[in-house]
Amino acid sequence: MAADSPTMWDELLAGPFNIHSVTTHNNLLLAAMRDRFNLTNGAFHRMMRADHLRLSHALDELGIAYSSLTKALIPDHRRREIALLFDSQAASLSSNGFYAIDVAEAWLSGLPRPRKGVPVNSILRGDLLHAPADKVQAAMEKSVVYHRSYRVTYAQLVYCVYVTNLSKEQAESLTSTAAEHPAYFGYADCTGRSILKTHLALSLMNSGLRVGDMILEGVCVDGEPNGAGLPFEALGFTPTAVIDMLFMPFLGYRINSHLTGQNREDNRSALATLSPDAAHLESPDLWMTPGRYGYLQDGKHRDSMEQAGLLHLNQPALEVAVSKLVAQGYLYNLRLDAYGNLLYTALVDVEVEDGRYQTFTIGLRFNPESKRVELMTFF
Repeated sequence: MAADSPTMWDELLAGPFNIHSVTTHNNLLLAAMRDRFNLTNGAFHRMMRADHLRLSHALDELGIAYSSLTKALIPDHRRREIALLFDSQAASLSSNGFYAIDVAEAWLSGLPRPRKGVPVNSILRGDLLHAPADKVQAAMEKSVVYHRSYRVTYAQLVYCVYVTNLSKEQAESLTSTAAEHPAYFGYADCTGRSILKTHLALSLMNSGLRVGDMILEGVCVDGEPNGAGLPFEALGFTPTAVIDMLFMPFLGYRINSHLTGQNREDNRSALATLSPDAAHLESPDLWMTPGRYGYLQDGKHRDSMEQAGLLHLNQPALEVAVSKLVAQGYLYNLRLDAYGNLLYTALVDVEVEDGRYQTFTIGLRFNPESKRVELMTFF
């Protein structure tokens, strides 16, 4: 198909695709559109595939390959997610209330600038939503590495900047740069599950997707980026507009936390994007072949199975246990491969010891004819 020729529906829907994530969290756009126009699963699937194609073309015009954004959009337990915490009351005193602008240089200057490759990071910002001060303080005591002492009087006075896809060294550089601001009081490593991460997941909104020297932001049609007036240009970044109807579902980042039921709309939308026949499989009963069971027991995934406490289970019990995990997980990496397989992954948290959780990735294959989901990998 020529690059400038129109894409036909049959051509689009039959062709291979790979969509990193579909996000509705802190964003009611997709659910509202589905309800307002009473979209069938088939119509929703076509809309999402067409919108993703539009987004890919828009990114191409910016010199960005959608495939290059994987690390910014899919959580990876080997990469850090860091929450920088600021006292917005202190920052307001020196900025006439414009505390988000006042602290921006502190974190923008610390974004990684590697010599090789194009860094990609999702950035979320905002105040903590209203919550009892004592509960927020207790959550911070378990997670925050304090630069100076801080006592929560009102949760809303805590301003947070959340940055994903950082190496250990990049995280240390970011927190060191932020510490130069007088309103900064500490950071939390949010790579794993924590009570503080749950508060952040409910509070923070997507601020932008950093791709090299560009900061992509969702805006309304004909809107201008950087409505908040942050000093992007002064620090070497170019704010770049992407239509919010394309940005929010496909470029937004979801902070994954254990919020039972909170991921239901995300997973429903993700499955309908994968296939209209998969839309009702929020809690599928997984199955596997005997050969796959043996592979998980004895192959390269054995260590992961043992760490998750699943190695001792027989095949029926393992199918039940993993089905329960997938129902609580978050779905990513939706794809139709060149062989016609509909594949996706679920990220799940498993308590491994002493209240500590470890993240695992479960590879799944959906069969639209049987309407069943097959367990492929666990790592």
